[in-house]
Amino acid sequence: MKNEEFVAALLWRIKSQKGMMGILCVAFFILHSSFFISCSGITPEEQASLAAKGYYEHLVEGEWDAYMEGVSGTEGASADYVEQLRSAAKQYMVRLNQLHQGVQSVEVVSARTDSTLHCTQVFLVLNFGDATHEEICVPMVEDNGRWRMK
Repeated sequence: MKNEEFVAALLWRIKSQKGMMGILCVAFFILHSSFFISCSGITPEEQASLAAKGYYEHLVEGEWDAYMEGVSGTEGASADYVEQLRSAAKQYMVRLNQLHQGVQSVEVVSARTDSTLHCTQVFLVLNFGDATHEEICVPMVEDNGRWRMK
C-alpha cells in the first residue's frame, strides 16, 4: 500500500467516526499518520494491523456495512450470503454484550505474516466492559491493495 492509499484509508476511517470519539480518533490518526508517512514506509504487518483494528472498531460501533467491507470474499457474493455474515456479526456482538457488558476498546498486540497461508495474522485484544479481555487472531489478506479479513 502506498502512502497515498494509506492516507486515504485513514481519512475514510476518520470520516466514519461520530461525536467525541470521532474527535479523539481524528487526533490519534493525525499523530500516527504523520509518524507513518514520515517513515521510509509502513510494513505490511502494520497495514494489516490498522485495517483489522478499524474493522473491529466498526463492528463494536454497530457499523455493519463498514465492517462488512472488510470481509474478504463478499464482493460478487449473493445478497443472502452477505446478509448471513452480517447477521452472524450482529449475533456475536449481542453475545459479547450479554457476557461481558460490551467491548470497550480494541488494541493491536502484534502481527506476523505466514507465507505458507499467504496471510498476515493480526492479534487484537478486546477489552470488555466487565474489566476482562480476550486476545483474538484475525487472519488478514491483501486483496487488490486493500487489507481484508479472511
